Amino acid sequence: MSCTLAQHSSLTDNSQQRLVGQGGKSRLVPLTPLWAVIFACNLATLAQQAPHIPSPANVDDGGVFVISLAGRPVGSEHFKIHSSLGRVEARGEIRLDIEQNGKAVSVQSFPDLVLDSQFHPLSYSWNQKGPQSSRLEVDFRGALAKAHYTTINGSEDDRDFALPPDVMVLDDNVIHHFELIIARFLATGGGKQTFRVFVPQEALPGVLTMEDMESAPSAGGAASANLRHLLITTDVTHIDLWVGEQQRLERVSVPTAQLEASRKK
Repeated sequence: MSCTLAQHSSLTDNSQQRLVGQGGKSRLVPLTPLWAVIFACNLATLAQQAPHIPSPANVDDGGVFVISLAGRPVGSEHFKIHSSLGRVEARGEIRLDIEQNGKAVSVQSFPDLVLDSQFHPLSYSWNQKGPQSSRLEVDFRGALAKAHYTTINGSEDDRDFALPPDVMVLDDNVIHHFELIIARFLATGGGKQTFRVFVPQEALPGVLTMEDMESAPSAGGAASANLRHLLITTDVTHIDLWVGEQQRLERVSVPTAQLEASRKK
């Protein structure tokens, strides 16, 4: 079975993304088009691979990322990641000033992801406020992941998903989620690894490969010269990540989309 996660190419596109669930049902769910990322996957072959078992998570970080499109600041993300009592909670507040239907609008989003000590997801919620508001909640603690969506017109939609046991949640509109992928990558030895991920807003599983490019020349210029360079790849795109001291994500770049996020000093 193969799958592709659709994306928008700019922040001025329509802010709705088609959501395809089980049984072929579909519904338009508002989605801030932040990262132009495509995940192409073949889960049949990956299901035969033995998963890496990470050491217990201990991730604590917080700060602000400044988000830019084509060199122009368009928003920010305030976030906090905290480990306690065998759990990791990652919360954020994202604000984007975008153009929608020819008008300047401000959109705020509030993601909240809870993981266990092995980076397995327990719950995820996303609350978007703006001209079109919506909310989603996903509970991963049962045999099936259960998602509840409140759409822009106030209607509600419930879906169940069967996911692989080692899946990670990656909302590609949330920058600090990449830091959690990095933490698992480093906890399982680094090098080159493939991860199964689930993007809740798009209701599709996907696959990404992360590789340590430490020995390769940095493409990030002087600002990234002293940082560890990691590369996420799929069949059709790549994302550059730069990591500083204490495994903290400092910069994210999607060159094909001219999108970048840098930690505010």
